[in-house]
This record gives sequence, C-alpha cells and structure tokens, in this order.
Amino acid sequence: MESRLVLPAQAIKLALNSDSEFKLAARFWNCNIRFAIGKDLYFMRITDGVVQNFSAGTEGFDPYEIHIGGTEGCWEEMMVDPPKPFYHDWFGASFHHDFEISGDLASAYAYYFAIRRIQIITARCVREARLVA
Repeated sequence: MESRLVLPAQAIKLALNSDSEFKLAARFWNCNIRFAIGKDLYFMRITDGVVQNFSAGTEGFDPYEIHIGGTEGCWEEMMVDPPKPFYHDWFGASFHHDFEISGDLASAYAYYFAIRRIQIITARCVREARLVA
C-alpha cells in the first residue's frame, strides 16, 4: 500500500451489511466495484444487495463493472465531517475534482443511493478507525 489513507475494508463490509438504508437501496444489485486511492486498489463484490467481499490489493485480474477512484488528497477531503462542497458525493467530486466514476454507469445511476451509502459508510468507518489508532 502506497497511500497513507487505508480503508478499513472489513469494518466497511460489516457496516454496509447491517445498514438498513443500504440494504433497501442495494436490493437485487449484483456488482463488482473497484476503488482506487491513488495507485492503491480495493475490490468490493455485491451479490443480491449484500457485500460478499471487500478487500485491499489486486491479483491483476480482478473483475469490476464500476470504477470509483481519485487522488489520495481528494479521498482525504471526502473523509472529513462535514465535507466541503463537491466532496460530499463521489459524483459531485467527479465533476469538480480529480476523481472519476466509470464503467457501467447505467448500473451506477440505477443504484445511486446504494453508492451514496457506500460513500457515507466508508467515510464514517475511516473516521472511526482513526479515533481508535
């Protein structure tokens, strides 16, 4: 891992799977998402609205339909509470900052509220992990 920002993958997975808003927004969703923090990669597999796996690193052949990523600085701005304008949402950041969402955008838009919950839960878990460290 090259980045100083490390996502607590297991905590994020557990939090998403116990979050009633995510469960409702993600029901019936099957998707593989690649997250990039600079050069560091994370992969999330969602099956029928349940996060089956979320892990750091890559074997080089990890499948994904949606890519969400940007610079470490951009990610850091999104982890604070409250975030500045256009850092509050991955889509907003993709229009105004060094951030991107690509791949199967039809699925991303259809499950926009599930993606928003992923962003909110991720930021919360990062902040909580920093309090413990």
